[in-house]
Amino acid sequence: MNKFFVLFIAIFSFVLSLSPLSAKRIISLTPSLTKNLQYLGSENELVGCTSYCKTTRKIPVVASAVKVNVEKVVSLKPDLVIASTLTQPETIAALKKIGVKTVVFPMAHSFSEICAQFLQLGKLIGKEAQAQKVLRQINQKIAKLKATTTSNQRVFIQLGANPLFAVIPNTFMNDYIVFAGAKNITQGMTSGSITREAVLTRNPEAIFIVTMGVFAGQEKREWERYSNLAAVKNKKIFIIDSDKACTPTPVTFAETLELIMKNLK
Repeated sequence: MNKFFVLFIAIFSFVLSLSPLSAKRIISLTPSLTKNLQYLGSENELVGCTSYCKTTRKIPVVASAVKVNVEKVVSLKPDLVIASTLTQPETIAALKKIGVKTVVFPMAHSFSEICAQFLQLGKLIGKEAQAQKVLRQINQKIAKLKATTTSNQRVFIQLGANPLFAVIPNTFMNDYIVFAGAKNITQGMTSGSITREAVLTRNPEAIFIVTMGVFAGQEKREWERYSNLAAVKNKKIFIIDSDKACTPTPVTFAETLELIMKNLK
């Protein structure tokens, strides 16, 4: 065989090994990653997901929020499994040992990390160009929103009622407040656990309650009992959708930021 032809084949094989191949059978073990697949136009490649994932077609359920049916995953013959750190390390290890390509995405602590992971997923499934297109659109939208920022209000974002839990710095949800030009009343806190008295002392000018079923309405009425609270005087106590606000995807981040900024005006 011609040595130049052999060299060509070797180089071609090496380049091919570096190029992302479009995954044809994907299993997602996290709702946010399922959403990202949809934004990348790859839901048709999804062959398995969790019971919490929302899809436009019926897809086999292979997991709950944290517990995975490994046997069912394997039976679906995926060429890629994507997961978050919510999936037990033992499960990830078992899948890898069997030979299933499994990629774990860590918890994103900022909008920039959300974008980086979205791009990583795009590269992983051969949709880098689509990922870059989506990110350009989202970053343009956020830049326009930030350009209209006039707020300097004290903001409290409530995540839980019993116990009371708050959005704190160094989380991607804190970026909602920062990007809106506002101030998080939990500045300096390293744990989200907070008392109602502490919130009242910090006197937020706006409160956003992330939906918690019937508890969201109850919490809104509870805060409205405190007539001296700035947020009550300003009539700025709002309920926001947890499916969007708490889901680390570029699209839902931009949608939630837009809603928060609109309510802060």
